[in-house]
Amino acid sequence: MKKLLFLIAVMLIAQASFSQIFSWGIKGGVNSTKITFDDFNVGDPTISIDYDYLAEHPEAVEFDDENNVTYIDPQAFTVSGMGVEFSPSSYEMGYHFGGFARIKLLGLFIQPELLFSHAEASINVMEPDLNSVKESTATINYNKFDVPVMIGIKLGPARLNMGPVATFNLSPNVEGAKGEVNDVLNDFTEVTNLATFGGQLGVGLDILKKVTLDVRYEFPLSKLGDDVTIGENTFSTDQRQSQFIGSIGWMF
Repeated sequence: MKKLLFLIAVMLIAQASFSQIFSWGIKGGVNSTKITFDDFNVGDPTISIDYDYLAEHPEAVEFDDENNVTYIDPQAFTVSGMGVEFSPSSYEMGYHFGGFARIKLLGLFIQPELLFSHAEASINVMEPDLNSVKESTATINYNKFDVPVMIGIKLGPARLNMGPVATFNLSPNVEGAKGEVNDVLNDFTEVTNLATFGGQLGVGLDILKKVTLDVRYEFPLSKLGDDVTIGENTFSTDQRQSQFIGSIGWMF
């Protein structure tokens, strides 16, 4: 009986000690992401006159007294080819969720995490028309798994932490683009690397040893994608991403 009681006491002490060293939990939140690349242009538009239209509409051309052309109806012109400029937009909201573990060691803590993250990048598209420039916005959706490993110190309930993050990218998809613009942006996303690396730093707060709050900034350390070749042109578009991250979690 004494041996059984002693064994139970040892197990309780070991469990209490282990719980002081190791904990785990779930978390989720929002992230604000901006994609960065050099603005680039694709192709040159070609403007030509539709002579069939002029033959059917002779009033579409006006002349002065010296028989010089002073006006041609814009409907007599056709624009072919591309002359599209692409540039990144502002920060876009996304979300993330997953789990984490925390190991306390020699006054420090190590916190590995596994998170599914959805990020969006808005691309401003400017297409020249005959009399104006048509502006639109396309969205690239990035789904990925993030694996941050944070190292930090606790100052009471507060935490300071930083560390590397590995990102494993799933196939991105394009929304809001049509025709040749859609083809160009799909070519743009096809050069996205499977795995990229970055760093995170931030602050956190633990409330009643159960609720955990975090605010972080993530910066890239490797390229998201290599150069993209469209037609005869090659563009340096490494698609670097940075993001602000806010999350709330629950520790067990």
